[in-house]
Order: sequence, then structure tokens, then C-alpha cells
Amino acid sequence: MTRSELEEDISIGDTVKITTKSGEFTGRVEEFGESAVKLTNPENGKPKRIAYDFIMEYDTDIAPGSDVISIGVDPDSKLVAIPGTKYRMGQTQVTQRLYKKVMGENPSYFQLSNDELDEDEREALEEEGNTANNPVERVSWYDAVYFCNKLSMKEGLTPAYSVDGETDPEYWGYTPHKRESIDSEVECNFSASGYRLPTNDEWERAAKGGEDYTYSGSEDLDEVGWYKDNSNYVTHPVAQKMANGYGLYDMSGNVLEWVWGSAPISPAFRYFRGGYYNDVASFCVVFFRRDFFANCQDCNFGFRLLRPQD
Repeated sequence: MTRSELEEDISIGDTVKITTKSGEFTGRVEEFGESAVKLTNPENGKPKRIAYDFIMEYDTDIAPGSDVISIGVDPDSKLVAIPGTKYRMGQTQVTQRLYKKVMGENPSYFQLSNDELDEDEREALEEEGNTANNPVERVSWYDAVYFCNKLSMKEGLTPAYSVDGETDPEYWGYTPHKRESIDSEVECNFSASGYRLPTNDEWERAAKGGEDYTYSGSEDLDEVGWYKDNSNYVTHPVAQKMANGYGLYDMSGNVLEWVWGSAPISPAFRYFRGGYYNDVASFCVVFFRRDFFANCQDCNFGFRLLRPQD
């Protein structure tokens, strides 16, 4: 089979089952090379190249795996089942598109409609096109838990978070994106069916991906993460780099990810994980964790979702 024949029916991003003389392989199409097509295994995120000459037939009518489900309000955003657990993790960081669908606004700095961008930032973002698929940022920890409950309510799920017993964030006395804090304690119902932030342990288990790499999915950070040496100092669309062993993207770069845990110093300090577009490589390793004020809304802070399996 030739490259042109394959490209007639298949596009980058499609999931396809390819039959060769030596067997079958199902994966996501990443690249059409000169002599081979590059696929990513949806189960473990590992890449594979199959020479066009070896391809006998292919099938594009592939049902999504049972370990991957879409988020209702935004089918392009997905959750992946984490082996050995009873929860699913966001395949990517929450995007600007998903965030705006739930909250009605996009607080991100790295969006093309932002007049504050300098010339270099705008040029770097324009190379990627629409920034709706970049991770949302400039969100505080409080904004993230507010979002989780709003999304849960939109999908008819039981919200995980409550303030003074109230799960509807409209009654928390809190205005998102204003660098405010919530005066009362935010409590989490871990058995609720709705969305929440992962704990430190849940995040780290997912980031390891069943593997033993320094970064999430590789020993080579350039393969899996956007950081200081390759980002041009801006965020990038999610899922452009290689996934880790569980099929999760960008856990060692792009934006930092708020998690549930509070730092010993004070509940006003919350942990965040992963690296970000302007981090050095040593801060992007899987085990590294930091904490900061929960009301911080800098343009390097985003988050990833978790919810129990049905």
C-alpha cells in the first residue's frame, strides 16, 4: 500500500486498525512519513512506525476503548481509566475550550484574543493556530474546585466539593478569577460521582503511567513535555507530545497542575504538580511537588480532572 492510498481515508488524529503480514495494530495516527506511518498505541501511549509496504488493509471504524470516555459537555475532552484504581483521569489538562463551556469565560493569558500578549508571544501562539485547545491557565486552586462542581452539576453528577455544607458554588460567596479566597473550609466527598482534583498520590501514580521514567512517559523530556528549552515561552495545544504509559499527556510540562492536598504550613497553601512551559527540566520530574498560595492565578497554573469510574 502507498502513502497516498492511506491518506485518502485517514487523517492525523484518527484511530485506525492496520493489518500487516505479521498481525494487527490499533493506534492513533500521528504522522505520515516518507516510508511509514507513525501510530500511538491508545492503551500505553507508545509510538510505532509501520512501513506502507507492509500494510495489507486498514479499518477506520474503531470504537473507543472502554478505558476512555468523553466528558459530556465537551466530547473532545476525555478521561482515561487508571489501571488498578477506581477512577479516571483527564487525558489532558483542562483546555480553554472546555473551561469556557462550563464557566462562560476564559481567564487565560495565552489566548490570541488577549491584547496583553507581546509580539514574540503572539507570534509563537499563531504558529499553532487556535488557542482553544491550549490548557486553561491563570486559574487559582479555588477556581479549579469551583469549576469541578459546575461541571458536575451540568452533567447531573453529585458534586465532590462543599463549603459550609453547600455544593452549589454559586452560594459560596466567591467570585472566580478575582484572586479571592474562600473564607470557609472547602471539604471533599471522595465518594461523590462528580469531578474533582486528584490527590498528590493519585496524580503521581497516573503520571508514572506504570513505568519508571524520570519524566511522565520518557527519559527524554523533549518527547513528552513543553518546558523552558522547547516552548518559546508560551503554552501549546494539549496532546502534541507523546503520552505516558496510561495514555495521559503533558504531565511533565505545559502548565502546572493544582491537586487537592494542602501544604503543612497552612490550608491556604495548596500543592501543584508537573512542570510548565518556562520550567527547567529538573522541576518537571514526576516525583517533584511544590506548593503556593491557593488564590494564585499566574499564567503557569492549570489543572487536570479526576472522577470515579461508573
